[in-house]
Order: sequence, then structure tokens, then C-alpha cells
Amino acid sequence: MELGRHIKACAVLAIIAALAGCATPASAPSKGSRTTLQHVAYPNGYEVNVIRIVLPANANSPHHTHPGLESGYVVRGSVTVAIDGQPEHVLHAGDTFETPANAPHIVKNGPQETEIVSTYITEAGKPLTQVIQ
Repeated sequence: MELGRHIKACAVLAIIAALAGCATPASAPSKGSRTTLQHVAYPNGYEVNVIRIVLPANANSPHHTHPGLESGYVVRGSVTVAIDGQPEHVLHAGDTFETPANAPHIVKNGPQETEIVSTYITEAGKPLTQVIQ
């Protein structure tokens, strides 16, 4: 199996495993957080990170990029994703999304705490998030 297909298959399995182990809303933290649920290094310099993100109510992310593909699932709550040059998208619990590599964007949270599980496929050693000044 070629590396790209292997990475994609592993990313799908990582999302399923992460969602099966996600905390229930009653046990979710009340402050914003990022928790690494899984990190897998692959040959040829790639890695997959599955991250649980909890956004406080009405919080906005800084304008930022990711060095690789982000594929996410909104577990609870709602967010608006604004990718530069594209219309804003409102995402609700149960929605999935993808953010292309190096696409500048902002995430605006709704009136309730929101939980997202995102899988990042990147070159090894690169930071997952780069804030744009």
C-alpha cells in the first residue's frame, strides 16, 4: 500500500478510535484546552496527530494556518470557520470539515463551549499551528 493511502487509512481509524474514547459533555473541562489523543510517526517524515480541542463560549482563534491537512469532527457545540477567500461555514455537532494545508483561517465559537476532534497529517517536526501576525 502506498504511503499516502496508508496515512489516510490510519487517520480515519484514529478519528474513530478518538471518538470512541471522547469524554462525555458532563466530564468535559470548562476552560479551553487541547489534548493530544494520538500521535503516530510514519516513515518518510510524516506524522498524524489526533487532537481534542475544547473552545470556551464566544472565543475566537487567532488568524492561523496548519502545515498539513486538518480533518475534523464537531463533537458538541457550534463554530464558524472562516478560511481566507471562502465564505464562512457554520458547523454544528455531528458536522465534519477539512482545512487545506497552509490555508489561513479563523475559528469563531458560538455561545456554548464547543468540542472538536481534529486529525492533522503533517511533515514530521513542523508545529501544528502557525499564528499569522
